[in-house]
Amino acid sequence: MSDIKIDLSYLDEVAGGNAEFIIEMIDIFLQQTPGYVSGLNGAIAEKDWKRIAEIAHKIKPTLTFMGLNDEQVQMANIEHQAREQKAYEEIVAVFDKLNSLFPSIYVALENKKVELAENT
Repeated sequence: MSDIKIDLSYLDEVAGGNAEFIIEMIDIFLQQTPGYVSGLNGAIAEKDWKRIAEIAHKIKPTLTFMGLNDEQVQMANIEHQAREQKAYEEIVAVFDKLNSLFPSIYVALENKKVELAENT
């Protein structure tokens, strides 16, 4: 469907190669991120600059941990523009694109968990 590039090398380095820890971090991402994304969607719909920036700021490092570097850069741009209270239409467009990727990201991470579990 899309070109989701998940690179867990950073997380692997942080985890010292501990697959159980990596799986746990993926689980946390999968539990927390949908709520953050939903909250960001609401904040954007309400044009609540402060909440947009705060929620984007929370999501940003989790994308880094999951090796979603392109998505992290886009989320950082949303945060920056919200803090500057500018480019609302661009925030909406970038978020819509990101939001459409999250289901594929969740599936890809579930698949990574299976791979990791099989190799432990």
